[in-house]
Amino acid sequence: MTVPTTTEASSLAEQVATVVTSHPSVVRLHGGVFGDVATYLPGRKLTGVRIGMGEEPVELGVVLRLDRPIPQVVRELRQKVSTMCGGAPVDITVGDAVLPGETEPVAP
Repeated sequence: MTVPTTTEASSLAEQVATVVTSHPSVVRLHGGVFGDVATYLPGRKLTGVRIGMGEEPVELGVVLRLDRPIPQVVRELRQKVSTMCGGAPVDITVGDAVLPGETEPVAP
């Protein structure tokens, strides 16, 4: 993978976010425990996607709907995003899960 410029990485991060959130099992993006899985765009922060620079992997944080096996959904997302990012490795963290029919995680 070639190293993207800051502008290319920002545009790619937005494209990745659109593809990931369009997956039927993805409820929303997730920034991680400290909100550090993010891309800084002009005037805003895109939480849940960080495009790796150079050899660094693409990082995703997601909240999933438990309507399909988690490993299957993660494989599908990893394959789509890796293809979009020139074959880059993709690390995915499932930050939370939602039961089918629910819209947000249920508090413990």
